[in-house]
This record gives sequence, structure tokens and C-alpha cells, in this order.
Amino acid sequence: MQPDNREYTRFSLRSKVKLVDHEGKEHEIYTRDLSHGGLFLIMKEESLPPADAVVEVTAMDIEDPLPQRAVVVRAEAGRGIAIRFLESE
Repeated sequence: MQPDNREYTRFSLRSKVKLVDHEGKEHEIYTRDLSHGGLFLIMKEESLPPADAVVEVTAMDIEDPLPQRAVVVRAEAGRGIAIRFLESE
């Protein structure tokens, strides 16, 4: 088993989000877990955003959510993508 070198602790969270991918396509999907730095999003479809693609994610289960920009750090075919939040500009 490899050591977990994550900067932030992960927490399981099943929450609905809207993802706007690098091509501008919208997806309504669910989170698997989150940390202070990002999320893992469940996407079982064939065309996942590639690593280093900038995406936008918006929480669907809160009132008046603000979109958050993020970068894809890992894409796992048949499972989903790991994203890291980008600092606000």
C-alpha cells in the first residue's frame, strides 16, 4: 500500500454538482469525496476532461451557489476525475 501524500484530509461526501468541462459542456454529476483543496467527481462516461484542463464546478444543493474554477489533476476511466480548486483571481 502506498502512503497517502495528500496535502489535505479527504472526507466522503455525496453531493450533486454541475460541472462545465473544458469544452463548455455541462454535466450534472455527484461528488465522491472532498478536501479543502478539491473534489473527486464521479463521471463514468467515456469522454473525461483531460489532466490539466480547467473546469468550473457549482454546488447544486445550496441556494445561490457560486461557481468555482478548478483544474483536473487526475482522470480515471470508468470512475471519474480529481480536481483541485484554483485561487480566485
